Amino acid sequence: MPNKDLKKDISQTDPFVKKFFARIPPDTAATFTNTQLAELKRIFQARVEQRHSVDIRLSVPIFKRRFYLVYLLGKETRRLKRVQAPVSTPANRILVTISGFVLITSLLGTLHIVNKLWGLNMFPDQAIKESIRVLLNKD
Repeated sequence: MPNKDLKKDISQTDPFVKKFFARIPPDTAATFTNTQLAELKRIFQARVEQRHSVDIRLSVPIFKRRFYLVYLLGKETRRLKRVQAPVSTPANRILVTISGFVLITSLLGTLHIVNKLWGLNMFPDQAIKESIRVLLNKD
């Protein structure tokens, strides 16, 4: 933003700044400089314009409460310091563990269904038992 724009008082003319000031106490709003307001506007505008390749938002009812789940996938634009922030919280570990169990169970269930539908012998119980019996009887 050019310096000449920062010399004007944008707090009265800019719609974003007016809306922003409406949400915070007047004494706090009075402490912002034009440079700070311009930077805030730039940051919030980037957040609004940012698109993700995948943007899935779900609301999940559990008992009498509702929880939300957001899955975003897109190009990384955060600073390196924020990217390296710890994400290993207890809740994240529990979620990853549960997701892993669900994934493994789903894959095994799918293999079992494919085995039954297509008549494939992916889990040859009898063949394994027969091989063990033959190996034990060879002595």
